Amino acid sequence: MVGKIIRLVLALGTVAALSTFVVLAIGPRHLGDGLSAEDVRCPEGLDDTGISLGRFFGEEEKPLGGEVKALLEDPNFGASPAAVEDLKAGIVDERIVTALRAITAEHRICVDAFKEGHYFLPGVTDGPFIPDGYGEAGGLPNTHYHGRAADIWDVDGKPVEGNGDDPDVQSVGWVLAGLQRDERPDQIIGPPNWTEDLDRSRKEGWVLERDQTELHKDHIHLGFREENGTKNER
Repeated sequence: MVGKIIRLVLALGTVAALSTFVVLAIGPRHLGDGLSAEDVRCPEGLDDTGISLGRFFGEEEKPLGGEVKALLEDPNFGASPAAVEDLKAGIVDERIVTALRAITAEHRICVDAFKEGHYFLPGVTDGPFIPDGYGEAGGLPNTHYHGRAADIWDVDGKPVEGNGDDPDVQSVGWVLAGLQRDERPDQIIGPPNWTEDLDRSRKEGWVLERDQTELHKDHIHLGFREENGTKNER
């Protein structure tokens, strides 16, 4: 009898170990978190590690708002594990969620960061202000820190870097331009050629300074500078 119990315990342990291995091996976007679209390609490494086992085993989920839930379940939306956690924790400003929903209505995108996991400079801890040395914007409020920003690294399976003039990547800009003034981010930054080809204005939310577009040559940044309202004039 004792031998049977020991064998049963060992068997259960083996099953548990194998289950954990499978979860880690398949990556987070195959686990029903709204990241299941096989054709949503995130930058290498973003969808392979960093999974939080707690949220799948024995940890109750917080109720998700309608727009957040819809974004997480959208097959055109992919994200890093940290970005998913920010959405589920209610950290992300609802205006950013609305803007991303408008984009995913037409394109497949991958968001690398909202708040957690974002950084400006290697070795510099993210904080409430943009650090000195990051172009000429040092000292200004950091919209990522306040949950009011998102970084898009991939559009329709193509990295933003090197594809600023690609019609699909450019189309993201046209989607943003088509939003109502009070719904459009007022801190839109992308690669130099993306920004130049779109030919938008500061009054519409685009950041045009060359030092900032150079620093964003590999992703599109969407942000709201203030907690309420926007600085958009048109």
